[in-house]
Amino acid sequence: MITLRSFRQNDSDLLVNYLNNSHVTQFITSAIPQPYTEQDAQWWISHSQQSNLIKAIEYQGEFVGCISAQRGDFEYYRSAELGYWVAQKFWGKGIATTAVQDFNQWLFTTTDIQRLQVSVVSLNKASSRVLAKNNFTCEGMRKHVSYKKGQFFDEELWSLLKSGKER
Repeated sequence: MITLRSFRQNDSDLLVNYLNNSHVTQFITSAIPQPYTEQDAQWWISHSQQSNLIKAIEYQGEFVGCISAQRGDFEYYRSAELGYWVAQKFWGKGIATTAVQDFNQWLFTTTDIQRLQVSVVSLNKASSRVLAKNNFTCEGMRKHVSYKKGQFFDEELWSLLKSGKER
């Protein structure tokens, strides 16, 4: 069973453990410090508790990952960038797919956000499958759009509209 909940102080040890795994962090934002420390975890937990758009993912009662939406600014305020990750030992269990489904449903029901979008490194086929299973549309490929650890990456841009229909 998947639950989305607020982060708790006792999530910090697992946060540090999970986010120091290079397989988990290889395709996510460089805004996540490396190495990831206890201080980083405490900051994240405090930061997340100030936003209802950041949720811990729990699987069978255990903290296993994170999902969030970051609203755009100004005329993009009704759009948000979706982000998520799941600890490696929980991959392949459908957790990310279910978390994205539950989060999207909650987000579109309780906020005025009308569009979610996600940039996915083209090498991250698992994340693309999660989005496709959740009815996101791949809008296209952006070449050499990100740069991490001395390498350029192409990224697919995926989106989902609240209406479920492209306009």
